[in-house]
Amino acid sequence: MRALQPAPQRGLLIVNPKASTGSRRRTKWVVRQLGEVIDLTVRKTERRGHAEELARQGAEEGFDVILSLGGDGTVNEVVNGLLADVPDAESAPIFAPIPAGSTNVFARALGLPWDRRRASMAIVDALRERRTRTVSLGRVVSEKEDRLFTFCAGLGWDASVIKRVESYRKRRNIGAHYARAVMAELNEHGVEGDSIDVELSTGESDQSTGMVVVQNCAPWTYLGTLPVNLNARASFNAGLDVLILRKLDLPATTRTAASLLVGREGPDGEHAVTHHDLDGIRLRTSLPQAFQLDGDYLGERTELELSSVPGALRVAC
Repeated sequence: MRALQPAPQRGLLIVNPKASTGSRRRTKWVVRQLGEVIDLTVRKTERRGHAEELARQGAEEGFDVILSLGGDGTVNEVVNGLLADVPDAESAPIFAPIPAGSTNVFARALGLPWDRRRASMAIVDALRERRTRTVSLGRVVSEKEDRLFTFCAGLGWDASVIKRVESYRKRRNIGAHYARAVMAELNEHGVEGDSIDVELSTGESDQSTGMVVVQNCAPWTYLGTLPVNLNARASFNAGLDVLILRKLDLPATTRTAASLLVGREGPDGEHAVTHHDLDGIRLRTSLPQAFQLDGDYLGERTELELSSVPGALRVAC
């Protein structure tokens, strides 16, 4: 008598059809591969915020696995949706990110290949073997939101650059976006901004003149295949890491950028200060400053409360 096989897991694939590397043919291939190992339902997003709604609905419907096909913005929405109404990671669906954006930081930080086909097959193998890992997330609370983030949050100059990058994406030239945005921001506004007061869960305090970046994992981002490490020790198995640029003038910024682009494990310079494995961070500024979460510009804020959420999410990878 043959042993009974476990019933296939029910999976929901949330597809962002506007993702920068998306195509119908590629999506069909992904759907076909996933359909070999799970009972798959596919739903497409129609607007910003829709992926979060679909993930929340999928969790309520009892899907075992919720997958995203899109970039880091889609990942952020899906994670916030599937964890919205559950007390812990074990009560939530398993998550799997299939990279289809321009950078795909979270998926690559998990060790998944950048190539969509190879990443899909790695996830198929994990689903077949029912193999998961549990990772920490970050949480940010402000006057406008209470959201989770998967890899980074930033207040100040880096968020201003990301705002420009998002306007350039309509023109497609992905590789040149960040360089163009940095140069435009330098030409129009320089680098030094209003001060940001920083309070750490350790009781320490500090101040930046225009840029603070908080990470839940490393790297901070990628330029093509090159990882850019602001907080190289940031890890899914630890608390939050933070980079504070105490002085954001052109010479200091140039030194910091150069050290990152040659592959250093973190920025050089006396004005670049990092802290590792924090429970929480509070940021305050007298004037509104640009704010980004997981690489998406979300507007301007004057105060942010950031905290680590250990063991928050189960991931198939």
